[in-house]
Amino acid sequence: MKGLAVVSGVFSLFLVTGCNGPAAPSPAGVVSSATSALASSPFKGAFEGTQSATPGTPPFVNIQMTGEGQGTHVGRFEIALPHTVNVATASATGTCTIVAADGSRIIASFTGQAQVGPTVSIVEQATITGGTGRFADASGTFTIRRTYVPATGVTTGAFEGTLSLTK
Repeated sequence: MKGLAVVSGVFSLFLVTGCNGPAAPSPAGVVSSATSALASSPFKGAFEGTQSATPGTPPFVNIQMTGEGQGTHVGRFEIALPHTVNVATASATGTCTIVAADGSRIIASFTGQAQVGPTVSIVEQATITGGTGRFADASGTFTIRRTYVPATGVTTGAFEGTLSLTK
């Protein structure tokens, strides 16, 4: 019992000394840490749109894809996925812009891979590079899974990942 009292006394001494010194933690530091921990959250949505192709220098094709959907953090949104496809490898690189209901934008770069057939299955890995408005300091990653029917030009898809807001 005497040892417990000594340990408690020493701990109390460190606690009092630490909080009274010039390097005492400020409440703002504690709030900042809590905010950082909560700033990352799930980001997901679904959309439907159309896409068109313009031949480039073989084996490349330039794709313009636009659509609309509903998602977390963005509400009703518009999406644009301009990208370049290498038809020899069925791979792509491009940008993704999601415009939220309030006009704020999330901007990402992505790479993709397709499984070609009458209905093309596409998986794109996106990295958020920034944005505008309330997404000006956004970061994160998400995966887009979609299908494209060349006969109709219709594409449907969904995305899921993580969105981090640092401010």
